[in-house]
Amino acid sequence: MKKIGKYFHLISIVLSIFILNSYIFEDRARGETNFLESLSLIRFDEKIMAQNFALKDLNGNVVHLEDYRGKVIFLNFWTTWCPPCRIEMPSMEKLYIKFKNNDFIILAVDMQEDSETVRKFKAKFKLSFPILLDEEGVVASYYGVTGIPATYFIDRAGYLYAAAMGARDWASEDAFQLIKHLLDK
Repeated sequence: MKKIGKYFHLISIVLSIFILNSYIFEDRARGETNFLESLSLIRFDEKIMAQNFALKDLNGNVVHLEDYRGKVIFLNFWTTWCPPCRIEMPSMEKLYIKFKNNDFIILAVDMQEDSETVRKFKAKFKLSFPILLDEEGVVASYYGVTGIPATYFIDRAGYLYAAAMGARDWASEDAFQLIKHLLDK
């Protein structure tokens, strides 16, 4: 009888752990779905490696996407004349300030504008994140950008995680949860 009791006790513990884990994983999945839906993000279901590129920053330094492997990357395509781009820039700056010391980087890729125009814009909006110049629009075409702003989230391993077409409030709690989720992966 003691053997049956021990087995019953062991089975109860294993079953309890299994049930508890299923709730934890369900909550995690539900949480991911919540911020993806609330931010209207398009989730990449397949593992797609982000296309590497080399672009100059505003100081003339060549920046390669792969230089940031191991960090969560917020890759944003924009222009200075785009009203939705201008609207989302202050919230991007807040997001950058909040996470810049946590293996997170924003790479804002300006499309087909001269460096002086972009430099003035950066100063006016007091932006501290790196801005890169896609003078020919080649990198934007790699990523299939057909409208701006367009944002891609790249995980630490270099895979595309999700995309956003159009402006968002990147200083929202849902955006913070998204970045925390990617940092924890």
